Amino acid sequence: MAVLAALLLVAACGGGAGGASAGGSAEPLVIAFPVPLTSGNKAASDEMVNTAQLAVKSINESGGAGGRQLELRVYDDRLTADESARIAQRALTQDGAEVIMGGYTSIEGLAIREVTERRNVVYMATSTISPQLVQDATYTFRVAHDQGDYPVQMAELYAQLGFRTPVVVHDDGPTGSTLFGPIGDALRANGLQPAEPVAFSLNSTDMSSAVAAVKATGPDSIVYIGSSGADAGLMLKTLAEQGVNLPVLGFGSLISAEALSIGGTAYDQTSVYTLANIQPSKPQWQEFVDLYAAEYGGDPEQLRTGLVEQTAQTWDAFELLRQALDATGGDTEGDALVAALKSVPPFEGAAGRAGGFVSLVDSQTAYRQSLVAFELEGGKPVEAAVPAG
Repeated sequence: MAVLAALLLVAACGGGAGGASAGGSAEPLVIAFPVPLTSGNKAASDEMVNTAQLAVKSINESGGAGGRQLELRVYDDRLTADESARIAQRALTQDGAEVIMGGYTSIEGLAIREVTERRNVVYMATSTISPQLVQDATYTFRVAHDQGDYPVQMAELYAQLGFRTPVVVHDDGPTGSTLFGPIGDALRANGLQPAEPVAFSLNSTDMSSAVAAVKATGPDSIVYIGSSGADAGLMLKTLAEQGVNLPVLGFGSLISAEALSIGGTAYDQTSVYTLANIQPSKPQWQEFVDLYAAEYGGDPEQLRTGLVEQTAQTWDAFELLRQALDATGGDTEGDALVAALKSVPPFEGAAGRAGGFVSLVDSQTAYRQSLVAFELEGGKPVEAAVPAG
C-alpha cells in the first residue's frame, strides 16, 4: 500500500469530510497532499510535508478557513504517474478529500491533474513547473513558477557571468525533455554558442556515458536540467571522477540534500550556480523560516538558504486557499473555489523575489519572473553577486 501509513491529522477534531460541501460546513475539510516520499527527492518532500503541517496548524489555531478546520492527509506517490493517479482517485473517492495540494515533479502533477479536472476538484500544485500542468485546465493551479521563466533568467545570468560555449545536459523526464530546447534558444539569443545538448535517463544509476559526451563537446560551462536530486549529485560526482571541473548552473535539485550527499567533495571542485524561487533576505521568507525553525528545530540562519523553494510555495498555497475559503464560507465546490482563488488580492508571500507578488488573478500560475540566482559557497547557497534578470 503506497498510502503513507501515518495519517497526519492536524485538525482539532477528527472525522473525514464527505466531499465538496456546498454552502460551507462545520465538518473538517480534508486536504490530500501527495509527495514522493519514496524517491531521490525524499528530503525535499519531507520539508514540504512539514510546511503543510505547519500551515494547517497555524490556520486551525487562528479559527480555520471559512469556518472549517483543516485536516491533512499525506500520501507517498512514489514519483510515478500511475501511483499519483491512483492515490488521487483514492483520496477523493474513499478518504473524503475536497482539495488536493502538493506533488513534486511534472510526472505526478500531470497525473493528478487528470483526476481532479474530471471531478471538478481544485488541485494546487506547489512544485510542478511544466506548462502542460495548467494548459486548458479549469481547476488546476500552479503555486510555483512556470518553467518558461528559466530560459530567460538562465541565459541572462550566463551572459553576465561571461560564459560563451555552454552545453545543456538534461534528463528525459517531462521537464528536462521539454526545457532543454527553449534554454538553448535563449542562450543563443543572448549571444552564446551552446554545444549539442546531452541527455540522460531520469533516475539514472550511471552517468559515465553522459559525462563522456559532455567532454567531447569541449564546453566552458554546463547547464544542468533535471528534477531528481539524486541524479544531480551523481552527475556532479561523475564529472569530478572524469576530471571535468566546469562551472554548473541548474535548478534547485542541483543543491538539494540528496544531491549534496551523493556529490560529496565533487561540489568543492567546481562553481555551482542555481536559480530558486526564494530570496534569503526577503522579510516574508525570514518570517516563515522562523516559524519553521520554532516548530521543527534548526538554525534559522542556516535554514534560510537550506530549505527548498517548495516549502515557501507550499506556505503561500495554503494562504491562498485560506483566503479563498474565507470568501466561500468553506465551500469547496469547484467553480466557487476557482472563482474565489482568482479573486484573492495579490500579496507578497514567502516565495519569490522581494517586491514580487503571489497572485492568481490573471493567471493560473502564482509567480512570474521571480527567480533568484545563488552560488554554492562552502556547501551552502548564497545569493549570487551577479543578479539574474
